Amino acid sequence: MMKMIIMNKPTGVWKFSQNKSVLEIPAPDSTTFIIEHREPYFHLERTHVRGKSSNTFAIDLTTDGKTVIKNHGGIEIRAHLFWEAEILVFDSEVYREGQRGTNLVSYQLADNGQTFIADEQFSSRDLNYKKKWVFDKQ
Repeated sequence: MMKMIIMNKPTGVWKFSQNKSVLEIPAPDSTTFIIEHREPYFHLERTHVRGKSSNTFAIDLTTDGKTVIKNHGGIEIRAHLFWEAEILVFDSEVYREGQRGTNLVSYQLADNGQTFIADEQFSSRDLNYKKKWVFDKQ
């Protein structure tokens, strides 16, 4: 299951800082997050660039816990978003070619809201990894 922890609303454009991040799998050449959070609406758009190809994923959720099913590049994502006290939790399962995976991501702002940190742990039968993504506000 994927969990997003957001201490403050991270609305804005965020650029991946490879030199500040720690990834157990190869890093993309660049990554941009665009987040819009107006309670209860939450929009996330992520673009990874590797060489000449890019991959953009976007999802719209509300913080009432309603499940959203999204298909992206052969992957089915079942996600819901809800508040747990001061924590915003994005809980999801991913399915690809009959395989199930879970993801746990905790998001937080640092440096007076100028840095966005995503601690991620993905787990499936064939793939397990941890990543610490660090993004700078644009």
